[in-house]
This record gives sequence, structure tokens and C-alpha cells, in this order.
Amino acid sequence: MKHKSILILTCIIFFAASSLSRALTNEEEKKYGKEIYREIIQSVPVNNDPYISLHLQTIKNSLETKAVLPFPGTLTIIDSPTIDAFATMGGYVYITTGLIGMCDKEEELAGVVAHEFAHIKKRHIAKRMEKQKYLNIASLSTMLLAMLAGNSPAGSAIMATGMGGAQAMSLKYSREDEEEADREGSTIANKAGYGGLGSAEFLKKLRASGGDKLLPQYLLTHPYHEERIIALESMWPENKVLIDSPLFPYLAIRAQLLYKSRGAGSDDIFINRYLKDKSNPVNNYAASLIYSLKGDAEGSIRTARENTSPSKNLFLGEMFVNARKFQDAIDILKDNRDPIARFLLAKGYDGLGKTEMAVAAFKELLFYGNSFPEVYYRLGMLFGRTGEEAKGYDYLGRFYLETGKFSLAKTNLEKAVSRYGINSPEAREAMRLLDSLKEGRK
Repeated sequence: MKHKSILILTCIIFFAASSLSRALTNEEEKKYGKEIYREIIQSVPVNNDPYISLHLQTIKNSLETKAVLPFPGTLTIIDSPTIDAFATMGGYVYITTGLIGMCDKEEELAGVVAHEFAHIKKRHIAKRMEKQKYLNIASLSTMLLAMLAGNSPAGSAIMATGMGGAQAMSLKYSREDEEEADREGSTIANKAGYGGLGSAEFLKKLRASGGDKLLPQYLLTHPYHEERIIALESMWPENKVLIDSPLFPYLAIRAQLLYKSRGAGSDDIFINRYLKDKSNPVNNYAASLIYSLKGDAEGSIRTARENTSPSKNLFLGEMFVNARKFQDAIDILKDNRDPIARFLLAKGYDGLGKTEMAVAAFKELLFYGNSFPEVYYRLGMLFGRTGEEAKGYDYLGRFYLETGKFSLAKTNLEKAVSRYGINSPEAREAMRLLDSLKEGRK
């Protein structure tokens, strides 16, 4: 955690909002939300996993079409073992990998995201800031970053340093705000096909596991689980889930295995589950992934071959790529149109030195670049190796922009403008991105 960035964030938001004496405009909400976003992605690790990034954007897009938000929604996944989700102004929602790993069903995660979208739609964050002006804005920024540090000494230090006199004020949503977000969020989730009880199911799990005890007291915005669960179940006596991706349980496994501290003990738990029930495809995938992470390529491939999931070829292709058996990966993935499979296929082509085919496959995924910036990175490196310097710098600049490395983004985009030629359409687009960097620092 970068303490310097956290303190800078607090100061930026403090002074930016100190002149507020009226309701925030939509443009102001977007501006402050973007400032918070940019500081967060510089201060914490943003998840860039193909399974998690690509699939969660599908969930986000489905919910957003039904939410009718005042801003375009931006969903950012943070690598953190803490279990939480939060929204800020301007359409920004943040989900931790700890929360994703705790979900057994897609409807649970969709319910949580929909709940956060409801806070944005009803302007709960902005309204609280309007009431308490700069004090609440500074406190919110500090609180969010402290949450991502968890219950560690760093988290406590951030709070003590950044909160000051604001420590005594309530940072929780009001009960009325939470109840409204429950009602609106469950309606959004239901309209999108995820049913209306996803957030209630997640609250039950949080309550049963004692997961809420892992959160610092200043972050407990959901302290009365039982009443909320009863209200949601009364609202949706007949719950119809129309969307339930069979791929989701494997995302949760990846969040548990790849994005929190692993040890021999935790690996053994998953391996023992597999050995006790080899017919369970989720257990099988967890085992094959652990074998791959430990360098046992043959064990990972052998295990994946036994998987009974409809996504078996995707998992097997992944293990082939990890084992650098690129032709085997290509053979099994080339006809699979799933974006995760296309990404793995592109890596296979790249591994074999088939640059043109790799570029073509990565370009198919440019639609996902903002939410899965590794696509930009891969294209930047490929174009750089083939001598197309302008495109190489352009895509690397986009990668660094989306991952919070703004100095590197500026350097690469400026080089792209120089190589393209100042009057070219490509240079003008790169300059637009450079201008957005300047706007974010005003």
C-alpha cells in the first residue's frame, strides 16, 4: 500500500470539495469519482485475470442495461483478501477478489454489484457528501483505501493519519439508504435475469461465516443482516434465476487460489477435495490449476483431461498454454469463440511465433481492453517486436493508462504521437488520451 498516494488522495479530495455549497452536478460527480478512481488504481493491485475480468464485465453490462444509471458504470476488481464492495461518485464500483471467492453462485455476485449500482442511481454517496462537504469527501477517500489494506496495521495507520477530526463522524450509509439500495438493487438484478435474492443469499453467507467480523468497524455499512434478508425475501417470494453461467464457480476458485496468500495448507485442502471426489469438475479444475502453479505440467494436463465440465477444452487449453505446449493449445481452442478461449489461443500463437495470427486474435478482444488491459500490453509488445513502433507505443500507453502507471502512459503515448506523425488520425487519438491524463490531474 502506498501511504504517500493515500495522503495525496486525501488532500486532493479535501481541497477539490472544500468550496461546495450546493448540490453536486453530474459533471462534478464524474470528476471527483474519476479522481478517486485514479488514486485507487495507483495505490492497490487491480485484478487482470482473463476469467475474472472478462466474465465480470458481462455481469456488469447485463446489470447496467437495466439500471438506467446517470453515468456509464465502471467496475474495477481489486486484488484483496478483504470481503467487500463499494461505490463512489460518477458510476464507479469496486469489488474485491475476496468477495468474489466467497460467492458460490453468479446470482450472489450479481446481487452485490446491483446493490452498488443502486447506490449510484439513487446518488446516496453524492448526497452524503453534499451534506457534510469536504469532511465527508476526505473521509470517504481515506476509508476506501484503508478498507483495501484490511485489518492490517497499515489499514489502522491510514485511518489514524487520514481521518483526523473526521474519525468521530459516521461513515456508514443510513439505514434508509441501505434499504433503498436493497429494493432497487434487487429489482435491477431481477430485470437482468439474476433473480432478486442474490444479495440476500450473500448476506446469509456473510452472517453464517462470520465474514462481517473480518471488516473493520468503520466499514460495516451492512450491520443488520437479518432484517434485510427478511425484507428481500418478502419482496421476492418467487425468485426466478434465468442467468446462471456454468463458468462462474471456476472464477470463484481462481479468486481463492490466485489472489490471496497461498500456502501448503491451503493447497492441500483443495487437493484433498479433489481426491475425495474426482467426479466434481470444480474440484478437478482447482487441482489442475494447483498442479500447474507448482510446475507439475503433466499433472495439470492429466487432471484437466479428466474434467467432465462442458468447459473442459477451455481448461485443458489453459493448462497446455501454461505448460508451453502451444500447438496442443491451438488445436483444442481454435474453434472456441469464448473471449477467454480467444485470449488463450492468441497466447498460443504468440508462443509459437505466429505473430500475425496472434495479433489478429488479440484484436478480437479490443472491445474488452479497458476492463482487461493485458490485451493492450500484448498488442503493444507484438507490434514493437515487428517494428511497428507507433502502434507498439500506442498500445503500451493504453495499458499503462488503465493500470494506473500514468508517467509511463504519458511517455509511451508521446512516443506514439511522434512515430505516427502529428497530423495523422492515430496521433490525434493518442493526443486525446494524453489530454485525459492532464484533465485527471487538474
